[in-house]
Amino acid sequence: MSTEKTLDLICLGRAAVDIYGEQIGSRLEDVNSFAKYLGGSSGNIAFGTARLGLKSAMLTRVGDEHMGRFVREELARAGVDTSHVITDKERLTGLVLRGIKDQETFPDRKST
Repeated sequence: MSTEKTLDLICLGRAAVDIYGEQIGSRLEDVNSFAKYLGGSSGNIAFGTARLGLKSAMLTRVGDEHMGRFVREELARAGVDTSHVITDKERLTGLVLRGIKDQETFPDRKST
């Protein structure tokens, strides 16, 4: 019997795309440009733990579109096992628009 672990952690939950306004301190109404990042607490935990060297996997569902591919590729780039990331042809990947109040404050959710 093998005692080698195949995974240290399996994250189950939401993996999405966070779209942040690049003008720190601006209202979303005044933002001129945005940048996209991996989002969703479970997705971020899988990403972070993989970067720290744990054998992490993600169990989630993404849409069959550009943002779903972005989520899958970002997770894989960090070393996350994405073999259980299911592509859903019926639904879109979740997006969240966020603004950054200032350098010291975690961004507040503005709308979903």
